Amino acid sequence: MFVIHAYLAKSSNPYSYERLASELGTYFDFETKNGLEIGTSTNPFTKQKYAILNWPGWNFTAHFETGRNVEADANYIASVVEDCPPEIKDCTDRIRFVFSADERRDFTNHIIWAIDYLLEIPDAIIFDESQKTIIRLIQG
Repeated sequence: MFVIHAYLAKSSNPYSYERLASELGTYFDFETKNGLEIGTSTNPFTKQKYAILNWPGWNFTAHFETGRNVEADANYIASVVEDCPPEIKDCTDRIRFVFSADERRDFTNHIIWAIDYLLEIPDAIIFDESQKTIIRLIQG
């Protein structure tokens, strides 16, 4: 399992689960020919909906989260990650992608595409949970 967070600055366009699901459907539309199906599920504890992007043999979930838990996580990240943008402390919304295991690396491109989607969000701060690092867009 691999998890990426996008902390959304207050200056970002407002997000919701519905916006996230719609944008991901459009963004990954080219993958429907490869078996992509997009579904919805609900967290039984919080009752929050999340999207499931499912290919044959692999999937990832996309969550839009807001509130105190997001704020607490952002403050923790700011305290432990070197060179973390200080504006992360002002974030109360995030998008979280949870990727299934991909030992054979058959879906590396899919992970890259998903991270690219997050990098395109203005003012988003992208955090790789496993590496405990901020992902920065490399200008080329």
